[in-house]
Amino acid sequence: MKRMKMLLFLVLCGVLLGSQAVYANMAAPDDPDVGSSITFQKNDALSVTSEVLDIEVHGATADITAIYTMENTTGEAVSTPVMFLSPNVEEGGTTVTADGEALAFTVERYVLRYNTTVQTEDWRYAVLSEAEAEEGQTVDSVSFTMDFAPRETREIAVSYTYRLGGYPDYDFDVKDGRIEYYLAPAALWKDFQDLTINLYLDEGMPVIRDSSVEFEEVGTRIYQYVSHTLPEGNLIITIDESRFQEIFSSLRSPYLWMGVMMFLPVLVPLLLIILAVVIWRVRKKRKANKLEP
Repeated sequence: MKRMKMLLFLVLCGVLLGSQAVYANMAAPDDPDVGSSITFQKNDALSVTSEVLDIEVHGATADITAIYTMENTTGEAVSTPVMFLSPNVEEGGTTVTADGEALAFTVERYVLRYNTTVQTEDWRYAVLSEAEAEEGQTVDSVSFTMDFAPRETREIAVSYTYRLGGYPDYDFDVKDGRIEYYLAPAALWKDFQDLTINLYLDEGMPVIRDSSVEFEEVGTRIYQYVSHTLPEGNLIITIDESRFQEIFSSLRSPYLWMGVMMFLPVLVPLLLIILAVVIWRVRKKRKANKLEP
């Protein structure tokens, strides 16, 4: 059976430096509503003119790169702390750049609990609705600072390795992979204009079984989604084996052979009875044929 775990959008953050607000992937809460929802503070200085999201799957992990083209729409310099959120960020392989130049960053993990426990001393929170709260569930953050001159446009890129949900490591017919990416916080910048998502699948799971957005196949195991506005909700993709692959995967399933072994004591006597009946009927027919003149 395929696991279909639905994760609601979660997100957080408080005050980092004095009265400056922290912006998450990219946005920040004005006053967290503990328990079921988050109220965000909108940024009125910076606009996202485009976002290109590349997701390249390699077995049980994916290399994800989010490239934001951002513009300071004001006549003043802007320095903004940012928190980029992901369901998980694997250790190593994370980079953050602005116009190709590396930026300093930190990666932290927060445990999601309904009681909204403060996880660090700088007032960063993780909040999940009561219905979706799961003990031990986490969210990871990549924190850094963006600096913009007046009217400046910059290209901000965040790259990291993501561990797929689902059962990507299995080698039988329950194998699948789940990819989640938080799109919703991007709506909290002053403006958001264009989004392109490029999804590159490998041979192990070449099929999109389910997706929160409609992809177009543009190449061999390459899919693309293009929109001039942000889609509703966050990005959730489930990838799977092809039907041809699942035929052979089902033969490797331990549950198949467990079922065979379970019913073997019943099947063997039944097969013997069927064999005996067939032999008896064949002999009876031969005997009848010999008696005919």
